[in-house]
Amino acid sequence: MSKVHLVSITRAASREEVAAKLGALWRAAGLAECFRPRDLAAVKVHVGEPGRPTYVPPRVVRELVSLIKQSEASPFVTDTAVLYRSPRDNGVGHTMVAADHGYDLEGVGCPFVPADGLNGADEIDVTVNGKHDETVAIASAIVHARSMLVVTHATGHLGTGFGGTLKNLGMGCSSKKGKLRQHSGQTPSIDAEACTSCGTCAEWCPADAIEVDDVAVIDAETCIGCGECVATCLDGAVRFDWSVMGRDLQERIVEHAAAVVRGKPDRIAYVTVAYDITQDCDCLGRDQPSIVPDIGILASRDPVALDRAVLDLVRERAGQTLESLSYPDRDGTVQIDYAAEMELGESHAEVVEVDVR
Repeated sequence: MSKVHLVSITRAASREEVAAKLGALWRAAGLAECFRPRDLAAVKVHVGEPGRPTYVPPRVVRELVSLIKQSEASPFVTDTAVLYRSPRDNGVGHTMVAADHGYDLEGVGCPFVPADGLNGADEIDVTVNGKHDETVAIASAIVHARSMLVVTHATGHLGTGFGGTLKNLGMGCSSKKGKLRQHSGQTPSIDAEACTSCGTCAEWCPADAIEVDDVAVIDAETCIGCGECVATCLDGAVRFDWSVMGRDLQERIVEHAAAVVRGKPDRIAYVTVAYDITQDCDCLGRDQPSIVPDIGILASRDPVALDRAVLDLVRERAGQTLESLSYPDRDGTVQIDYAAEMELGESHAEVVEVDVR
């Protein structure tokens, strides 16, 4: 059973409190051991969508960057391009959003570098020998970085019920080809009775796979299975077979995560921010209320145990599972069990609260 360390903190904490608690958390979890002099150290974040505040506050990342620098490593903040229509679907737009949100040299103390290059295609194929894939496409800067800090905002998630460290590793570190592979074979359908022909799904479809007349129609051959139509349809007219989609998607995410974890044995540290936990991940381009009482910030060198700890703490604090509060027909533990099967970490966690004096 792996240890996961926890400090109680919220977004409203002062800069001094953030520094003191993150420093104590860093030392308790032994994260400094992952970084060495002259390392090019990737700090994987989600910079958020334009105008939305749910991403991890840059001041939190700034303190973590400062702690990495104490090991004489050279950190850079990074993220990968998205499949859906957003300024973040290319390196230039992504860098601009990162700067607008404070993820730049001034805001976090190190530069932002798009991990998959200008158009999301700078990638390296990595062998994983998984159930679904033999090889997976990982963003090149992630592969080349000698060490890594994965900073995650825990949320619910449309496709998996829970988005945590494993999702940040698997989906978040993949090139566009890798993301497409994770979604492959998952074609949604339209409930004609529920469809209002508003056209929102077609407007947001990154593959132009939807046409709208009396009702929306999805071209199965063109559809990439990204789920953007599900997220944007306010009428609930887009349907997936979640029993298949959720399991296959989570297992593919884990196989991509395995490529990252196995490539840096003992050189990856993990920090998860578990406050302002929302129904959907930070990719959703709209304001979202918190659905779970604030927990704090957690750290570990085991990504599987860290995700388990988040789910356990949500159930303990809220009295029900995160999936039941976000998407009740999803099971977010599939990814945890498969990650443990692939020996990426332990599926059970011992949570240790850090005493900050």
